[in-house]
Amino acid sequence: MKKISSVNIIHSSTRDYKETLSRCEKVIDENGVIVRNVVANQSQSDLKKLDSSADLILVIGGDGTMIGAIRDLSHLKTPFLGVNIGKLGFLTDLQLGSLELELPKIFKGNYQEESRNLLEVSNNKNSFTLVNEVVLHSGELAKMTSFSIYKNQKLIANHKSDGLIISSATGSTAYMYSGGGPVLYPTLDVFAIMPMFSHSSSTRPLVIPAEDELELKYEHNEKAKVILDGHNEFDLNSGENLKIKNSSTRYLLLHPEDYDYFEACRSKLYWGLPIVK
Repeated sequence: MKKISSVNIIHSSTRDYKETLSRCEKVIDENGVIVRNVVANQSQSDLKKLDSSADLILVIGGDGTMIGAIRDLSHLKTPFLGVNIGKLGFLTDLQLGSLELELPKIFKGNYQEESRNLLEVSNNKNSFTLVNEVVLHSGELAKMTSFSIYKNQKLIANHKSDGLIISSATGSTAYMYSGGGPVLYPTLDVFAIMPMFSHSSSTRPLVIPAEDELELKYEHNEKAKVILDGHNEFDLNSGENLKIKNSSTRYLLLHPEDYDYFEACRSKLYWGLPIVK
């Protein structure tokens, strides 16, 4: 793998990042790597100034910090690596206890590299790039709404439910996972579709290739909420549509050389572990 000679550092604005940043900068300096910029994740003006001259974007924070960095900077086509100072750390898998051991290895080119897809969601006004999922929700607790889903302009199904989650493979371990959806290997180019609390007992999650375009036609007589990566939201009115497709932009995520996705599922999601020992 390519050696890392320069980095941009993005850090969380809401977590205590200073000690971790100092440790990272010390390791970076000891390995002869150049720090081009250090930017807070909420400083949009500084983020917009970053270019593709660095070999790596080092993200210090939790999964939310990483997701935001990918949304803002994936167009640079620079790989991302996460240092976890959050809670779960599913995308930021460098732990503080192994920082001084793992970072030098990665700088020397000893790492795993994953290429993952992004979602592109559009209405008649705007287009958005997403890492995890788009959620349609009635906007109120235990209130049903109605919509239809089409694949390449062919009807999949009409639904009456509390809402809908459409996720990328990466997003299958986020909100989709909480709703009981399928766990998808993160490098798969697929969409997972799951109606929430459906009125039909036969409704089940559906996985389709991301090369297909999805269209959601909203048919309820009251407006609904659309939530993007749990971050941005807007109203969807009756008769309006959403289109969901694979983004033309992908992103690269770096992991330590011994990274194991299924070990991450076991240790962070407690996947497959018995409730009672």
